Amino acid sequence: MPNATETKIPAPLYAAAGAGDLAMERLRKLPGIVAELQDRVQTELPGRLTTLQDKVTQKVAEIPSIVAEFRQRVVDTDTDKLRESGRRNAQVVRTNVQAAQKRAQEIYASLVAHGEEVVGRSVPAAATEPVHAEVVATPATVAENIAPVETTVISEGEFTEPIVVAKKPAAKGRKSA
Repeated sequence: MPNATETKIPAPLYAAAGAGDLAMERLRKLPGIVAELQDRVQTELPGRLTTLQDKVTQKVAEIPSIVAEFRQRVVDTDTDKLRESGRRNAQVVRTNVQAAQKRAQEIYASLVAHGEEVVGRSVPAAATEPVHAEVVATPATVAENIAPVETTVISEGEFTEPIVVAKKPAAKGRKSA
């Protein structure tokens, strides 16, 4: 049974604290990185610009042959092959998205853990007891999370522009007054 004096902080706040702390660590390194990049730009940029100009000139001269090659590819295209390739690519994308989703959950959990550590360091009362957040992933649809809002426009007296006032939707089973 939880203690009455114990407060529960939601996991997203811990994640935000962890992300903020990591951002501050990176920002502290930024002046050194900027100085290094300035040195590289001053020494490497002039030679790269000349090389880049030569490559652009060469590619512009090749444009007519590239266009002709693309036209021939369009004419020679096998639609069944394209369809099968599209299916394979869709499956690869799906697999990559699932892997990215799993990775995002891992990153979120690590941000929450880092945030717990940050909050534990910065709050003296929390230093005696460890602070833990519960990370729960639940699927939810947009329709479940967004309630309809009624609005009323008020324009009286000295107001020159209408003011929009949002009302909370009535609870189920009750009528709003």
